Amino acid sequence: MISGGQIARKGEIQVNVKSLVHWKPYLILTVFMISLASVPSFAQSTNVYVLKNPVGGQPYNVNYTITGATINDMLINTHETSVVISLNSTSDGNLIVDLPRTLIDAKAGANDDQFIVLVDDTYTDFHESKTSTDRTLSIAFTNGTQRIEVIGTQVVPEFGSLSFVILTASILSMVIIFSKTKSKFGL
Repeated sequence: MISGGQIARKGEIQVNVKSLVHWKPYLILTVFMISLASVPSFAQSTNVYVLKNPVGGQPYNVNYTITGATINDMLINTHETSVVISLNSTSDGNLIVDLPRTLIDAKAGANDDQFIVLVDDTYTDFHESKTSTDRTLSIAFTNGTQRIEVIGTQVVPEFGSLSFVILTASILSMVIIFSKTKSKFGL
């Protein structure tokens, strides 16, 4: 007879449960690790693209989530008042992009207006949510899409605050020169 244990009767199997309890943490850890490995294929992560003003160089953080593609580049088109997003799509997908109002906005007077969204130069429907600082667009696209353009009514100022200072200094110097020239020539 074993100390502290019981003898199994004929036809019975005796299992020491205490030794199996030590495997429980390892089993839980294994299941947890397997579940972590499978999550990235289903989860969407938020990415940040730093978009720079082509004139002043001011950076704008553009948060986005994308499925079915990767973003190659984002550009500000000041002439078209738009943000152009170049992408490499591998399947049908969706782009959710948070556009700061300081970067691009669509206004009709003081009120918000609709953006125009082009997917490979074709008008497309989109969903939008707004805050006082951002406008979030959800844009569906098909496999093979290469370009998404969001057109607003205003995009980052073409000239930064330094240009305002230069313009003011130029006007003041012209006024001073004109006033001195006027008195010199008796005008």
